[in-house]
Amino acid sequence: MKQLKQVIEALHSSQYLSASIGSNGSINNCKLLENGIKYSEQLLLHWRRTHSLDKEVRNSFIDIIEDDALVDSNNRSNFIFSKQFHDGIRHLCSKSANQQYPAVWKTVQKIHANHLNEVALNHFDVSTTRIRTYLFTYYLTHPAKGVSDFFKAQRECKIWWMRFSTDPSKYYLDPYKFSDISESTVPPGTQSITIKSKLPYATLDVESITLVPLLKTHLDEKINAFLSNNTIGEDIAPAVIRSVIDLQAATSAVLFDSVDNEHESTLLLNRKLAPYQCVVACCHQGNKLIDLEDLCLHINNVLLRSGLRLKSENMIFTQCFNKMEEELYKCDSLGIPYAVIVNESTLLNGLLKLRSRDTTLEETIHISDLPNYLLQIFSN
Repeated sequence: MKQLKQVIEALHSSQYLSASIGSNGSINNCKLLENGIKYSEQLLLHWRRTHSLDKEVRNSFIDIIEDDALVDSNNRSNFIFSKQFHDGIRHLCSKSANQQYPAVWKTVQKIHANHLNEVALNHFDVSTTRIRTYLFTYYLTHPAKGVSDFFKAQRECKIWWMRFSTDPSKYYLDPYKFSDISESTVPPGTQSITIKSKLPYATLDVESITLVPLLKTHLDEKINAFLSNNTIGEDIAPAVIRSVIDLQAATSAVLFDSVDNEHESTLLLNRKLAPYQCVVACCHQGNKLIDLEDLCLHINNVLLRSGLRLKSENMIFTQCFNKMEEELYKCDSLGIPYAVIVNESTLLNGLLKLRSRDTTLEETIHISDLPNYLLQIFSN
């Protein structure tokens, strides 16, 4: 188990995150750095494509992006009265003459720090980030299926986060209590949970999921008519399940998790989301230097064209084996999953080494198989 100070130093030196430790051991002034921002961008893309709530309703997917907007929800239940929620339903209405359940839409919303309220998830201070990005997913379902879909959403969203973790058991569900809110303001049947990551030195929130059974009085007449399930003659309002992810805070939680592993200086980032997926390295004896440089550049360009993300500006080229090892360990600290290692023999037989960050073991493959082989690894 690494101490919190070591974890923060490792993330700072690799340009993922900066933070300080409060007098009570809390994580303060957390801010994403260059590589942390790149990781959050990959997490956002992954959420847009695969977030668990839209698994079964891809054809109903609608994406609304609102920049610099104010979230007018004060807690986890009254978002159903917000302009954002009603605008989302109206957008849904504009796309179809009639909508049956289930239906999903997503919103990416950037919020100034001075506008933040209880929509914020994490308890550690991220005040140095002036503009925060929130990811909202709204899932409309038949009210009779609301509770079962809510529990299904909990399970699948938890698994979604577990896939990023060095230890999936760190993630757990924590019920949210509405006891501090007047019961009259919470629609009957409302439930909420928070998905959390439990680390040795802190417990961090990554996502909240809330079920609110809508009443017809919550919606205007036009929306009610649109959402009525006419196929079976019912005229009832749906239940809505809302997921909220604070992108910066969730990224920070995943980064802290990735350092908490048995390796001394390795960042075990999910290979699909790592900002850099591969690096090209060459250890040579000074022979055929120009040919090796050309080969490394060729491999680099082939991998870039195949869609892989490379740390191209830091391609490793050295004559010293010890220096090569040192550079590869630096790549491990950046969370780069694989290194392609070339030497003079590659020019003769086309064989190179593929080194894994997680195991530090190398396997031999032919240069012609490299792009497809790596793409297969990263697609699994």
